[in-house]
Amino acid sequence: MLHRSRKKLNFATLLARRLNISKNSHMGIIQYAEQPKLEISLYQYSQINEIEWAIQRIKYLSGATNTGAALKFALDEGFKDASGGDIPKVLVVLSDGQSQDDVSEPAQLLRDAHVMVYAIGVTNLINVHQLYQIAGNPLRVLTVESFYELDKPLVDSLTWDMCKTEYRPGTPDIICAPDHIGVRAATKKPFDGYVFVMDHFHEPECRAGPEMFPDPKSIGITVPFSDCNIHRYRSLNPRGIFVEMTVVFMFHNVFMTKVDQTVKVQCFYMEAEKTVTAPLAVSMLATEFREKVYEMPRCQYTLRRGSKDGPIAKYASLGENIFHRWECFDDSDAYGMLIHSCYVDNGFGDKVDILDHNGCGVDAVLLSTPDYDSSLRLATKPYHVFKYADQPVLQFQCQVTLCFKYDGGCDTITPPNCSRAAPESYLRVYETRSRRAIQEIDTFDLFTGKLQIVEHLPECIISESKKHSSKLFLYVIITTANLLLFLISGTLFFRQFFRQRFS
Repeated sequence: MLHRSRKKLNFATLLARRLNISKNSHMGIIQYAEQPKLEISLYQYSQINEIEWAIQRIKYLSGATNTGAALKFALDEGFKDASGGDIPKVLVVLSDGQSQDDVSEPAQLLRDAHVMVYAIGVTNLINVHQLYQIAGNPLRVLTVESFYELDKPLVDSLTWDMCKTEYRPGTPDIICAPDHIGVRAATKKPFDGYVFVMDHFHEPECRAGPEMFPDPKSIGITVPFSDCNIHRYRSLNPRGIFVEMTVVFMFHNVFMTKVDQTVKVQCFYMEAEKTVTAPLAVSMLATEFREKVYEMPRCQYTLRRGSKDGPIAKYASLGENIFHRWECFDDSDAYGMLIHSCYVDNGFGDKVDILDHNGCGVDAVLLSTPDYDSSLRLATKPYHVFKYADQPVLQFQCQVTLCFKYDGGCDTITPPNCSRAAPESYLRVYETRSRRAIQEIDTFDLFTGKLQIVEHLPECIISESKKHSSKLFLYVIITTANLLLFLISGTLFFRQFFRQRFS
């Protein structure tokens, strides 16, 4: 323990030397275990020899690791005397264990106070996920395998990253909150433009301007999940929900220019695993269980041109025949799938349902019920390209429900029975059983890439392979022509030479 403590203190000394402690550059130290302790306050020393002397006299603090409490203490006590909104604030957290308390909330409060946090983890016992939560940016997370690596090269790397960004984040910070997401960034000069969600500039709740930034060099925007057409979709592996949006930093207050930046903001909310206990009467009869684990299939949703096996379509003309293709890859042949709850989106929040919750087509003009193959893991359906008025981009999204094929597990789920001639009582039974089965198994979201709708697709005059053939053919023709010219010239030369010599 004493050895570890000495290495940490040496690291603090190297950092103080590298930061050039003076009346304009200050450094404080907080040591923490179960409770944090302010060892050196921020303005206590302004000479490097004084702070080195104080560091070497710090006594080791033992106990549990409560990093969350230390982060809150740093905000409340460590920076309480820091004055001036333009003075940069940096916090370096050094940890060799896993925190016993929550770090996400106090770390977010530090970011809200415009404190840039670096997290350094020592040994392989560290929780890297917690380091990411502390720093709020993977680029400001550093890990080393032992205390011997808390040396000058690490200090140089750390301070170089601080200085290159003038003590401000070089890349935007992503905000992932329980009911909203956002992004925060910093500029070297005052910002007088707008930060807005792409395609939603004219919606006030989706735009932030200079009047909303207390510090014109610290800018950003947060958006509730329900606004600005925030995109949400479920994931099975890892299990949880992705929430994403695209944010534009427009530096001019009227025009978009080449210096503007676009950032894709994505947050992942992992599904928590909960253990539920209940009283259980246990019989004396021993039962043997055999377990077999099946890997979850990987699924995708694409649009194909020409046929169901054609190339993926990114552009299409109005009325063109394009194939929807849903496919799950499963080597064990254990799973089947049901495609359902599909809609088309133009990117502005305008959504139209095309398949219902049973997997049946809602409007045959837009899309009919998909055709499934015998494996129940491939479904396709052609459709004639349509588009929204004045909106040239479409994106399709569906839910996929997996069923276990053994013992008839997919019989009442897929393929869907959408026959209009089916008795009403059968449909009620089918719908009830389908809903119950869908609730018991895994459902997640799939979506296509964006499809750009154009009036007429330009015809390709010559394919790439034909270009190579033409170049090669041209090369052969030129080479042959040169060779013939050389032979003809040589023949004429030698004929003239022999004629003059023997005449």
